[in-house]
Amino acid sequence: MRIKTGADWELARRDVLKYLGVGVGCLPLLSAGRAKGATAATERCLAVIHTSEGYRQQYWKPSAAGPLTMLPDSLTPLEKHKADLIVMPDLDNIGFGSGASGGHGSYGSIYYGLEPGKISYKKPNGNTFDQEIASSIGAGKSGRPTLPLGVQLDRSPQSDPSKPASNHCFFLKGQPINPILNPYQVYMEVFAGMAPAQPMSGMPNAAPDPSVQKLFQKRKSILDYVGRNLDAFKMRLGKQDQMAIDAHHDSVRELEDQLSSAGTPVNTGATCSPPKTGMINISDGAQYPAILDAHMSLMVAALACGVTRIVQLQLSDSSGNNINFGFVPGVPGSGTGYKSPYRNYHDLGHNPVLGGTDHKRIVDKWMMQQFATFIDRLKAVPTSDGNLFGRTIALFGNHMQDGSNHDGNHLPWISAGNCGGYFKTGVCLPDHQPTTGFMGEVCTAFGVKSPYKETLAAIRA
Repeated sequence: MRIKTGADWELARRDVLKYLGVGVGCLPLLSAGRAKGATAATERCLAVIHTSEGYRQQYWKPSAAGPLTMLPDSLTPLEKHKADLIVMPDLDNIGFGSGASGGHGSYGSIYYGLEPGKISYKKPNGNTFDQEIASSIGAGKSGRPTLPLGVQLDRSPQSDPSKPASNHCFFLKGQPINPILNPYQVYMEVFAGMAPAQPMSGMPNAAPDPSVQKLFQKRKSILDYVGRNLDAFKMRLGKQDQMAIDAHHDSVRELEDQLSSAGTPVNTGATCSPPKTGMINISDGAQYPAILDAHMSLMVAALACGVTRIVQLQLSDSSGNNINFGFVPGVPGSGTGYKSPYRNYHDLGHNPVLGGTDHKRIVDKWMMQQFATFIDRLKAVPTSDGNLFGRTIALFGNHMQDGSNHDGNHLPWISAGNCGGYFKTGVCLPDHQPTTGFMGEVCTAFGVKSPYKETLAAIRA
């Protein structure tokens, strides 16, 4: 097959993808030489990761506003990224009062911020800020405005249709966006050219998808399947573009290792023991870390490959009953009996200390480690102007201050990245800044008219 050049480039690379039977995740392999014309301003990316039950403030909140110096214990996993952070420890959620159910009830409206009120589990009437941006910048060539993912949300993303705002926090025109729970579906769409991944209305199927198994078993890697054709194409490029393709090869192989290792970490050379083989059981609660890890890798891959410029990940529902944190070292699987026998987010929030050990503090620190890993992966993706992280703003959000007080107004958010130079980082904001101010600034960074009247000039570069 002849690869066209010049004015026929866009048609040519689509033809190549169709011919090879691969998805849009392989576009960077076919268009490396075209990346030089891109700029950070036109390629800015947004990632939103949302968790629950707040943090133990005495271990998470920096001691003073201003430049970040010594990080408190729960934030120490982010030490090497300190200069890239904006810590927002006490944001005012003006779109939600203390109301019934406290912070739990603000879950659905946390990224909306309009129509102030005290109605618990209020469903937004319009777009959350991520969708406001997506609606303005468009879906691009992939047809995906955003990639919404979730990890075992209340064992179902639609467990209570009468209260969508209890397990959905992203809305488009007042309608909840159902997250995709199955990382294999996303992989098959992005890299193997299969049907678009769909949200699931019930528990993920414990049995691995036969089509995914066949792909891993027979092809070993999508890159092995198309490798000869892509290697031939690579020889027509300059050294810098060849290096970009090789780096993308490595990231895709690492993703495939994660998805085929049954939840065991990718072998990095620290041990001579071979990794286990098999598929991640996505309905097994103990596999939560592996599913989360796979989703984070897919988010990075989707941004790197131009599948979308906006990715979202829900780590729990409004109370976090779906996560039994027995998989975190130092945290038992059995809890205090608060509404369940498990040591889940809800139990930790109301009873952080058990047997003299502050398990909530341990979990808070573990969550910050996951965020640090996500940042590492963004920084590892080379671009024509540096790396993917340099183009991105990544928010790790929460809808309450601490599970022990249910406070839905003094919110602890943290972001990373300057989004192509728009944001000033390495700072901790003073208390009582508005959530809408931050969300409005993100809209502005994307060139989108903000629906909010509040601003946060202190975080503009």
